[in-house]
Amino acid sequence: MEFARFEIVKRLIIIMTLEEGLELIENYKKGLQKFLDTLPEQAVQIGSEMIKTLTMSSKNEIANLEAIEKALKRSPKHEQVI
Repeated sequence: MEFARFEIVKRLIIIMTLEEGLELIENYKKGLQKFLDTLPEQAVQIGSEMIKTLTMSSKNEIANLEAIEKALKRSPKHEQVI
């Protein structure tokens, strides 16, 4: 499921303007961070191992989104021509 969300974000970015894509990424990161912030409150219901798994997954998604942001913000003149 994590991979599917990442692919959806990548595809949406392709058809959006750069600004729209960056705004989408920022909003998604905020949503993931809010999820991470409320996760400890749910520890009793879902268990500590699931909390660890969900935390790692969400942090990895945030890192992936930040990598996409960085790539999108990179100036075209710095790109190498192959």
